[in-house]
Amino acid sequence: MLRVTFFLAGLLAVLNIYLTEQTIVQAVSVLCILISLGVATIWPEPLPPPPPSDLWSEAPETKEREMKQCSNCGKAVDQKWSMCPYCSKKV
Repeated sequence: MLRVTFFLAGLLAVLNIYLTEQTIVQAVSVLCILISLGVATIWPEPLPPPPPSDLWSEAPETKEREMKQCSNCGKAVDQKWSMCPYCSKKV
């Protein structure tokens, strides 16, 4: 929206040059054209709005993998593991 506003200000300055006969007003209008059209072309696009707060789902309460207990130290290890990473014994 800001780019469009600067572009319209530049167009009004062009119209002002066409309708005026005073040199000072024409000089100020040329400056207005250069500045407003320059800003209208180089002004960055606005950032997109932030994502909604309910976009991310809540973490599951249960673990996704099945666990089993080590027979030596009693800690939980992955179901597919054959050795306990804590005590290095066969599960």
